[in-house]
Order: sequence, then structure tokens, then C-alpha cells
Amino acid sequence: MPNHVVELYRPSSGAETLRRVADRLAAGTRTVIWFGALVFAIAGALAASSLRSVQATDVAVIRPNVEVTGATEQLAMVRWAVERFEIAGLEPPMVEIAFHRGLSGAAGHLGLARQGEVDVCTTLVDPIARRALLHEMGHIWLDQNLSDPERERFLEVRGLRAWNDSSDTWALRGYEQGAEIMAWALGERILTPQIPDNDPIQLARGFELLTGSAPPAYTDAGNEQAPSTHKGVVRIWRTAVQPTASH
Repeated sequence: MPNHVVELYRPSSGAETLRRVADRLAAGTRTVIWFGALVFAIAGALAASSLRSVQATDVAVIRPNVEVTGATEQLAMVRWAVERFEIAGLEPPMVEIAFHRGLSGAAGHLGLARQGEVDVCTTLVDPIARRALLHEMGHIWLDQNLSDPERERFLEVRGLRAWNDSSDTWALRGYEQGAEIMAWALGERILTPQIPDNDPIQLARGFELLTGSAPPAYTDAGNEQAPSTHKGVVRIWRTAVQPTASH
């Protein structure tokens, strides 16, 4: 019986090279597709983050000198507070107001005022929130309007040692008493100011020392926000707001 030799086919070195090239090309294509998908995902995440950042800095302009960020239902409360200044014959302070959900926005306090900026840490609209807002806006108004002689006269009449000395207790600082009196006179007058000598006659006298006029007489119900009598349009645009505090 003749011997039959079966020779298995062996591809030439050139064919092997082509196959390897094809394999590398296929692998490269898969890498490019994967990398493209990764880049697309990162770009989407950055775009979403940018959108959230822009939305977080939306500013509502209540008056040309009053801007608000972080507020939705609190916008009506800010309009109310601005109108309380106007009813009293006072120009509202030039201020940027920001609302926060946690106390970290005001160094652990309900409110904080510093260098023309007010931070209020509440999502509520109630007498406590309204008083806190007026108190902090009162600080800014005092910064922008009170002269040194008026400040000294206020301290003298109220029997206080200093305007804003950190060695004094909170309730015995002229700056805090001034803000409490502003909040009482401009507000609903249903919460007692947290300072000594706080009967209405003493508070009214303090307000007159600070502003030169008596506290206004309001016609709206004690715990209701007065409806707006101004018909200005609230405009929305985006801006970057740059950050001695008092509360």
C-alpha cells in the first residue's frame, strides 16, 4: 500500500502579517469607539454641571439695588421687605440677598450680613424668616446710611458701650440693637426684639434716632404680607457674585 503524505497548509509569512495587521486595526477601532464614548460621557457630565452652576447663580432683581439668589417662594418675601423700607420713607439698602437650605450658608446662624451681602438660611416664609430678613437688611442699611454722630447718639441714649465690640454680649452691641429695632419697626411687630429696653416706646425712640423718623403705621393685617403696590417687572439674568459679618 502506497504511503500517502498529507501536508497541512501553512500560510505564508506574508499572509500572517496581513492577518495581524487586520487584528490590530480591529482592536484599534474598538479602542477609538470606547474612547469616543468616554469623551462623550465626560462632556455630557460637564455640560450638566455647568447648567446646574448657571441655574444656581440666577439673580432676581427686585429693585435696581436689590438682587436675590437661591430663592423661589422667598421672592415675594423680599419684595415685601423692600416695600417696608419704602413705606417708612427709607431707601432700601444696596444689597445682594442669598437664600440657603442649610445653616452653613450663614456660618451656623439663621442670617448673616457682611459688606453689602445678606445670607438667610431658611426655606420657610413665616414671621421668623421675615424678621431675620429685615434684621440682616437692617444691618446693611445702617452700614450705608448711619453717620458717626448718629451712631454715637444712639449708643448714648441706649446706654451702650460700643457699636460692635465682640467683647460685648450680642444683645448689648449697638449694631445688633440697631438691626433688631429696624426689624421691629419695619416688620409685623408680633415678635419681641431680643434686646433689653424693648417696650414699644423705647423701640420707636431708637428707630427715630437711627432714621430721623417715627416708625410707620401699617394698614395690613399683623401677620400677613402686604400685597405689592409696585408693578415693576422682575428680571432674571445670570451673574457671578463675588463672596465683618453680623447676624
